[in-house]
Amino acid sequence: MLKERWRSALLWRTFFTTAVVAVVLRGLIEFCRSGKCGLFGQGGLIMFDLSSTVATYSTPDLIAIIILGIIGGIFGGLFNFLLDKILRVYSIINE
Repeated sequence: MLKERWRSALLWRTFFTTAVVAVVLRGLIEFCRSGKCGLFGQGGLIMFDLSSTVATYSTPDLIAIIILGIIGGIFGGLFNFLLDKILRVYSIINE
């Protein structure tokens, strides 16, 4: 069963991609240990505890976040609207 789903080319692509990601990630971790990456160099790859750092947000930061949220919502709604129209056209064509 597994042989039917996994072609050997796909297996080698998966292996190669994983190897490249491991090498790049190792390089980035070593680079960030030198302290050039800010908070990303402390505590490992994924940081869950930031108790030593106090995040402060100012009004321009919050305004930028709100604007990004609004723009993302508009583009997401536009994407869904256009996708619905395109799929309706294709369903009419294929009937």
